[in-house]
Amino acid sequence: MNWIKSKMGSQGWDITDDDVKKPSVLFLGPMRYAHQEMEDFQEYFVVKFHEGNRDDLIRRLKKGKYDGFAAIVWNSQDPSLSFKVDKELVSYLPASLSLISIPAAGYNNVDVEACTARGILVTNTAGVVSAATADTAMFLMLGCLRHFSQGQTVLREGSWKNQGMPKGHDMACKTVGILGLGGIGKAIAKRATAFGMVVNYYNRTRVDIRVEAEYNAQFVAYETLLRESDVIVVCVPLNSSTRHLIGAAQFEKMKTGVVIVNIARGPIIDEAALVAALDSGKVSSAGLDVFEFEPKVHEGLLKHPRCTLLPHMGTFTEETSLDMENLTIRNTKNYLMHGEKKNAVNKIENAKPLETMMTDSVDISKLSLTLQG
Repeated sequence: MNWIKSKMGSQGWDITDDDVKKPSVLFLGPMRYAHQEMEDFQEYFVVKFHEGNRDDLIRRLKKGKYDGFAAIVWNSQDPSLSFKVDKELVSYLPASLSLISIPAAGYNNVDVEACTARGILVTNTAGVVSAATADTAMFLMLGCLRHFSQGQTVLREGSWKNQGMPKGHDMACKTVGILGLGGIGKAIAKRATAFGMVVNYYNRTRVDIRVEAEYNAQFVAYETLLRESDVIVVCVPLNSSTRHLIGAAQFEKMKTGVVIVNIARGPIIDEAALVAALDSGKVSSAGLDVFEFEPKVHEGLLKHPRCTLLPHMGTFTEETSLDMENLTIRNTKNYLMHGEKKNAVNKIENAKPLETMMTDSVDISKLSLTLQG
């Protein structure tokens, strides 16, 4: 606990190891891969695991079971913990809490505005999911253009490709429109270029031209991307401005026979409008890893022969899971120990996590005070 002692020493407090208690961090769900990081983490913090449902968590919070805790690490990837950290839940969090850290890129299940109002920093792990998610996007893109999913179905049913299956399309020379050139979008652009595709992208803010050159990506207006793309890949985060970003009006502006790929969040696409566009032939095929009402999937998508569908597997690899968990633990440790706001998704002004922790981490009944200087 030398890090707390040194911080308090700089404030004029003279303390010993016996005076210091480890700050507590609540883990919602286990860390299944980051064993070494967890072992190191527990040198500095008391770790408490909560694996109950939302109602059980709220009940414990109301009873003060987690009062004094410095942070929450919320493993939203665990099926039993897929509830939302909404405004109501945030209202029950203890005053001592200064951080919620999640091992995921998407943070739409956290009410960031409510956290910000409470002075709680929220961090994610966007950077480490890019490769796995981009690989998934390329699988979906290739599957849709070449009708590989339909081919598998035909084969398993005892038929062959020349019995009613349409021919697919090469990826080379096709134009892919990437909605959102963040980390995942850039990884997709890199892979698409290797396949010989022309890469256009749209962002609310254009990236630096040197980045465009690095990824062979050309900035275009949103309407242009809709109109000129052979394949459209959704890579933007889900928020109030991107919900149903693509609906009936947007499908009307696209090429007939366009391919739609979504590896971001399901509600960004109006699923009913997508099914209608598939039925009309406006959209030739769709590759989806996420769904508007998942785990429920629209029956029209399940029945469509040219849809390539996955059960939200974009980051479902052992390597990426390890990287996400490691980064989540490091985000937590770095913020609580050093005030570093790496991978933050919100801005907290004048955050002082160390001061709260130093107060909560000292057994006042055993403490001898010596004013220095």
